[in-house]
Amino acid sequence: MSHTKVYDKIFSIHDQTIGTLRSLKIAPYPSHYKKYFDEIFIEQADSALIKAQKENDNLSNVHDDLSRYLDIAQRSIIAFVESHADLSQVVELQENYINKAAKEGVERCMNFVEGLSELGQNMSNELEKAKNKIEELSGELQKALSQLTTDPLTQVTNRKGLIEDLNSVVIAGKSKTLPMVIMMIDADNFKSLNDLNGHLAGDKVLYFLAQSIKSSIRGGDKVYRYGGEEFVVILNRCEKDQAFVVADKIRSKIEHSHLIYAGKTIHITVSVGATEHHLGDNYDDFIGRADAALYLAKNQGKNKTVLVH
Repeated sequence: MSHTKVYDKIFSIHDQTIGTLRSLKIAPYPSHYKKYFDEIFIEQADSALIKAQKENDNLSNVHDDLSRYLDIAQRSIIAFVESHADLSQVVELQENYINKAAKEGVERCMNFVEGLSELGQNMSNELEKAKNKIEELSGELQKALSQLTTDPLTQVTNRKGLIEDLNSVVIAGKSKTLPMVIMMIDADNFKSLNDLNGHLAGDKVLYFLAQSIKSSIRGGDKVYRYGGEEFVVILNRCEKDQAFVVADKIRSKIEHSHLIYAGKTIHITVSVGATEHHLGDNYDDFIGRADAALYLAKNQGKNKTVLVH
């Protein structure tokens, strides 16, 4: 469905929602509007419209995460300025204290030493407060950055994270071949599964696949949601033969698993395509070979593992 058709259909649902609220004499508060809009949307939405909604939700999530990140960054700057202002205030207070001391003799020396001692203690306290605040904000920043590259549905790294990670690999692999393998994993007949069991069941299956893949690889390896029902795995410090064993283990594990949803058993299989790193690979080269291997696995009848050089 084109962008224009999606746009027209959404506004048609909007018009029906307003008409329903008006006929029922219900004020169009956001909560009322959302309730009736969602009901009409569920009744009329086709797969293309649902896909467009999910893409829009993902963009909204990214926007919210970016806003949260910028808010934390702003708070970090403010906290830094405030911390330094506290230190300046301590110095100013101690300077006034020392200046008020006697101008000559032993009493002035004693007051001066006492002032320096108190100054040192106060500065130490303020530095400790600043250190704790910086650590707290640093933790929040790391969490926000993690959310920017985490797929909200499957809780694995998203495509943005994959692009960032693979681009660093491309740089490292310009002058040498890396012991690294990339796998593309695609759920077989996922559209039919969605049509038969509903989109909520489809979401459960995607989460199940992501977590099954994640539990089948080492801690230093990584799984990404590439898009739709497709996942990518990067295996580090891994040779071709070893990678095939890992890939086929994932395929077999999913084939023999049974997901229970709403009292029904859902059986799912995946096809896996894999390839090893080549000297000088760019992003498209590396991903492209894995995608070609996945295409071969699909053409061989699905529920297959194919590794290409």
